[in-house]
Amino acid sequence: MKRSFGFAISIAVVLFLIHTGNIGNSSIYAASNGKDVIKQLFDGWSSQNPDQVAAAFTEDGVYEDVTAGHISRGRAEVRKWAEGGFMVVENFKMELISNYVRNGHGVAEWVWSGTDKGLLNTGKKFSVRGVSVYEVRRGKISRYKEFYDFATVMRQVGVLPAEKE
Repeated sequence: MKRSFGFAISIAVVLFLIHTGNIGNSSIYAASNGKDVIKQLFDGWSSQNPDQVAAAFTEDGVYEDVTAGHISRGRAEVRKWAEGGFMVVENFKMELISNYVRNGHGVAEWVWSGTDKGLLNTGKKFSVRGVSVYEVRRGKISRYKEFYDFATVMRQVGVLPAEKE
């Protein structure tokens, strides 16, 4: 009888915690946290604040710029990557176009723009569309991968010839 009662109490507690959002996906992967942290990340990029960019990630977060072939592991490396980006791109801006997150998995569409001052050393402006896929854990980004066409940037700054129409 005691075992049955204890089991029933355990089930009741788990159901209560699930219902109140204190256990399960809703507490770890809350959708609003995903949208908020992506906004924080893009605001950090656009304000050229490497600390804010890094703060969007979990301590063990992974940031991958697939196009550049670069992976940053942990906040310190993410901060260093952001700082390097700000050094080579003047007027660095990341405009968030759309963002969708559910159960800790999300996708964001964006436009990256700026003036090349050390990326290809042209001094010319560029703007390229891109997309990111990401995972959020407890309100922070745990995995982030971004994809964009760098040939578009190279054409815009004159390193590659313009595409024929």
